Amino acid sequence: MLNLTLYSTHLFVLKDLGRVMKNILLIGIGGVYNYGCEAIVRGSIDILRSEWPDIKITYSSFRPAEDRKRLKDCSLEIIKRQVAGRYSFKSIARKILSVLNLHWSPAMDSLSQLEKMDAVLSIGGDIYTLQPNGHFNASLPKFGNLAEKRGIPYILWGASVGPFDKNPKAERFFRKHLSRISLITARENDSVEYLRRIGISSNVIPCADPAFVVAEHIVRNQDVPSSMKIIGVNISPLSLKYIGLAPDQAVDSQSRMIERIVERTNAEVLLLPHVVCEFSEGDDDLRWLRRIKNNIKPPYSEKVSLVDHDPGYIGLKKILVQCDLVIAARMHCAINALAACVPTLILAYSQKAYGMSEYIYGHRRWVLPLEDIWKGRGLDAVMGMLESLSGIQKYLKRRIPEVQSDAKRPIQFLKQKKLFASCETE
Repeated sequence: MLNLTLYSTHLFVLKDLGRVMKNILLIGIGGVYNYGCEAIVRGSIDILRSEWPDIKITYSSFRPAEDRKRLKDCSLEIIKRQVAGRYSFKSIARKILSVLNLHWSPAMDSLSQLEKMDAVLSIGGDIYTLQPNGHFNASLPKFGNLAEKRGIPYILWGASVGPFDKNPKAERFFRKHLSRISLITARENDSVEYLRRIGISSNVIPCADPAFVVAEHIVRNQDVPSSMKIIGVNISPLSLKYIGLAPDQAVDSQSRMIERIVERTNAEVLLLPHVVCEFSEGDDDLRWLRRIKNNIKPPYSEKVSLVDHDPGYIGLKKILVQCDLVIAARMHCAINALAACVPTLILAYSQKAYGMSEYIYGHRRWVLPLEDIWKGRGLDAVMGMLESLSGIQKYLKRRIPEVQSDAKRPIQFLKQKKLFASCETE
């Protein structure tokens, strides 16, 4: 157990390590071309600096030049994320073992990134879930284990965790790992309950995703219109991993569903990318949505438009507040809309979506399995939300300030439990 003492200035101290806690490393995301990752970085900065304005925050990035441009208004240091190279022993050994159908996932991140760091915040929330094929990534968690062995607290920050029931090896690994790290801040109750079920609770606190506090001032204030409505739709090529369709089939299926939405609702449909990246077509919402838009047939095509540029998380939020309803497959697109008090139907490709719906709405009526809406089973939910827009919007205006307070809960916990505490002198 860490022995900590509370003092009075805006620095951190971990007494038994004998040093001031003032350098924090953010690590775990692929890059802020993904607006969700951008929001996690921005939200984490806002939350930490709300209590400790002088703390130094460093973000380890695979794409530092591009990420500096996106985050140029943020006060943080961005360094190149250093991982074992393609021809390193670890990489070669891992490749050879994979050929033999043996899965080995060593810590690939360089330990040099821990130099002068006093704590590590793992912000790659989806790392702690199973991949579509049932595999799991142990690399960053093992990096966290090594940080803890060096006396540097490793904190799983605003994450979803599990379930790992379908992979007993993963569950054994994560139970051991998660029971030993300094703190887990879990962003929805399903994760908290799953952790409790596998015997992990003493180092867990529930919270909201850090993205909820980004650009809190941008909120939908318009009354719900009585006639023409705007429905924002976010779909991504990520859906291919979960719905079992070839790309052309998926584009056709999703295009036909949008046509049915237009026909049934008479609404304008606005296609919303939430990941924009030229280097990976398989992760690029914008190219995917262009294909869908070009596949919409007349007369429906006249009512379908596309956000055909790269506005970033805050820029897209300004567009989201113009929508009366948002249908979102990307979790952070849903969060972006919900935080702006826009009624949102969440399309679920993993358990975290159900937990998020339960957390925000108090029920699971407004979450659908991803494949349902493309198989024609989602129109009733869309119509149900449209009929309830005014009530949902009023509810969100009451609920979202509570959620934003929950996002900042880890700070209060750190102060009260004295895991991190402010200090006057070293």
